[in-house]
Amino acid sequence: MLKGLKQRLTDYTDSLTMYDYTAFGWLLFLLVVLILLAILSSKKKPKLATLLIFFTFILMFTAPIGIKIFLDKSVRKVEIQEQNNTHLNFSKALVVTGELHNFGKIDMTKCYIKTKILKKADNKYLNILYTLKPIRQRTTILDENLTKNSSKELKVVFKNFNYKKEYRVTLDAECY
Repeated sequence: MLKGLKQRLTDYTDSLTMYDYTAFGWLLFLLVVLILLAILSSKKKPKLATLLIFFTFILMFTAPIGIKIFLDKSVRKVEIQEQNNTHLNFSKALVVTGELHNFGKIDMTKCYIKTKILKKADNKYLNILYTLKPIRQRTTILDENLTKNSSKELKVVFKNFNYKKEYRVTLDAECY
């Protein structure tokens, strides 16, 4: 698990764009300004200075996550469409196909496609609970270039898939 997290962080830092540098630069500038304001107001208004320092620490830990989420939804926007699941009875395999579209503003060089097979329930709370413990899951790495406004075909095969009850398949992509 730690090896996978380290690999994802390495891939993310290797593929930083000007959008990332600009966003993190503005965050650093804002943090420095808030610290300077806290220092300047510490003699006359110590409660304000304490509040500014507290706000700066909260911002320092939460803003990078928010920046990544925002950039993933706008600059590195990818979607998986036309998902099809085929259960092969003769080989007891499940074949999941789809199409990965790059709607972002940059070309992607690496994508992580996470495929999860989940139990299916009529209760929405049970469905949320089932996402925490999937029946099977697989992460596929796509090392091909995905240019702006283009798409790639996906195919993920789960061998020895013997689950007889109802299930649902989710596909999620994270590209750099």
